[in-house]
Amino acid sequence: MPANSTNSQQQAVTGTVSRLQSGEALLEAALTQGDYRRVLTLLMNQYGNQIYRFCLRMVKEQGMAEDVHQMTFVQAYESLPAFKGHSSLRTWLFSIARNRCLDSLKMTRRRERRITLVEQLPETAGDQHSDAQLSSGGFSAQLARCLRQLAPHIRSAVLLRFQAEHSYQEISQICSEKPATLQARVVRALPVLRHCLEQGGITSESL
Repeated sequence: MPANSTNSQQQAVTGTVSRLQSGEALLEAALTQGDYRRVLTLLMNQYGNQIYRFCLRMVKEQGMAEDVHQMTFVQAYESLPAFKGHSSLRTWLFSIARNRCLDSLKMTRRRERRITLVEQLPETAGDQHSDAQLSSGGFSAQLARCLRQLAPHIRSAVLLRFQAEHSYQEISQICSEKPATLQARVVRALPVLRHCLEQGGITSESL
């Protein structure tokens, strides 16, 4: 690799770390001062997009992801006075997002079961329609389809590890489970995802 390219990558990494440290310092200062509106604004600016992408992968549709995203920050604002600092604010925020996603998925499953019973529709009709739409969307859409086939608690662990780039120790704080258990869960899920992608005509070495 050319020296100039290596230097550019190192500078980019250094710049990213510096921005993150600066952002964390601002968050800590606002939190110490009890300026919770300022903390919320900083959290949304710094982690809003990450949280939204996580929610979008966790739930089935954009509208639901937007609702969960909003609920996450509403709950975060309401809970800030009780924040004890046992984890980073980023980890704490992802914990809230994960729980809200799981709650929304449970409510959606209950609602779908009631609709199915009342209208006597085939159980997989909605999923078939979604999959047909996804089939034309390339790797990202196929990955979304395959992720939806994982159980929510497995899907959340995979997304937290590879999309949000949390360590297993941080995921342990988010999910309230042992790091080794979560790592084993992710390791078992990756071949399932690869097989699903290959069935959809996509081979990925990135998982």
